[in-house]
Parts: sequence; C-alpha cells; structure tokens
Amino acid sequence: MSNPHLVSGHYDDAYQSADDLQENFGVNSPIEIQFILKAIQQEKSLLSLFPERSGQFVLSSILAIEPARNLLLVDLGNDPAMNELVLKANTVTCVSSQNRVKIEFCCEKFQLVQFEGRPTFAAKIPSSLLRFQRRNFYRIMTPVSNPATCLFTMLVDHDQQSEAIFNLFDISCGGMALIDQHYALDLEPGKVFAGCLLNFPEAGEIVVTAAIRNSYSMTLKNGLSCQRAGCEFINLPEDGRMLIQRYITRLEQQERQFRRDA
Repeated sequence: MSNPHLVSGHYDDAYQSADDLQENFGVNSPIEIQFILKAIQQEKSLLSLFPERSGQFVLSSILAIEPARNLLLVDLGNDPAMNELVLKANTVTCVSSQNRVKIEFCCEKFQLVQFEGRPTFAAKIPSSLLRFQRRNFYRIMTPVSNPATCLFTMLVDHDQQSEAIFNLFDISCGGMALIDQHYALDLEPGKVFAGCLLNFPEAGEIVVTAAIRNSYSMTLKNGLSCQRAGCEFINLPEDGRMLIQRYITRLEQQERQFRRDA
C-alpha cells in the first residue's frame, strides 16, 4: 500500500522538531509503554508498519508483548513482497491508536520468528513512543455510584488542621473538577493546595498539588446547590500520571462494556 498518512515528522507544523514531539507527546516509562501496547492488542486496533524510505506500508496487528524477552510480536501482512521490505528495513515506523488516540513508535530490525505455529514479525519493545494527545486534554466524568475522591488538608487557626473529602466530577492527566456540596473549601481561583490525596476505587491513590483555576455554583440533579471547582495539577509526577491514565482507560472500558450489554 502507498502511504497516505503523515507520520511524526510532519504531524503538526507546530511540533516538527523531535524534541518538541518528545516533550509534548513522549512516553518513556517501560511500564506505561507496555500498558499502551497491551491495550492496543486488546482493542484489536490495526497497526500500520512503515518501512524506512519505502513510501509503502503494511497493515498488521499486535499479537503479543513479552516483557521477559523484551519482544513485541506483530502479525505479517498479506503481501509477501511488502513483508520483505519490513524485514530488510533498519527502522520501521509503527502507527496505531489506543482509546481513539494516535500512537506512534519505531522498531529496529524486525526478525521473522515462529509464534503459535505461524511466522511472525518480532522486534524489541520500543524504549519510547509518541501518544498524540495532550496530557491534560481528555477528561472523563467519574461514576456517581463509586466516585473517585480527593482529600484536602487545610490549615485553620494557625497550627490546627482540618480535612475534607470531595467527590470528583471529572478527571484528566492535567487536572480535575470536584464537587463541594457543603461549601467547606475556599475555592478562590489561584489558591494552591499541597498534599491532596486522590483515591481511585480499585486503582490506587496518589498525592498531588492542586491549583484552583475556576469555581462556580451549580445545581445538582437532586436540586441541591453546590460548588464546582476546576483544578490544575502542579508538577504531577510520572507515576501519578500513569495511575490517572490507567483509571481513565478502565472507565472507558467499563463504558464500552455497558454499551455492548445494553
């Protein structure tokens, strides 16, 4: 097949340099890379293989990820001649999607191996990949029946502390919106709260620093008035971002399952 797509070097005029791409979209954690590749496999997303300097691509899919052997196993294409191009190329650019987000990575020197009784492409698991979604772009609403929560610790009367727990309205890797039904928190925009404990049911918890960016009153479906505050995470650590992304992915998988069962 000829290549009708634009890969990373020309993905967006504003992000043409490799440094810009890596800074804005790069994923370098081995655990997160394996998680994304496994999700692509589970979603049965197509994987396009672009051998260097060929102007052609092969449609494929991920068959398995084997961290113990550092191997990514990929299905052969339908065209033997194109498969040969993949095997001869020093570098192959791989493009797919995970949760409707474009994923791109490079593999060096695909080999031909046997997997489950058939010939298969194999290469080392990439040490980095590009996930073309801004880290704070995609927000998802949290379940009302089993919500994620955030524990705020506030200083009152000089050396005394007070705690308050709030349900999250939505969450992203860049921030969160929370609901304060009792007007317990001073949600003035610009105020920063350190040591906030985020708890994600069945997923884990992390400590974050949150800055209030906006707040306003709203009326819930039950008719009660409350405060809604939009917060931005400040210097969110990588392991925290990974946990939030895993939680978002789980909610999306649950939503798709609910739609299939409906």
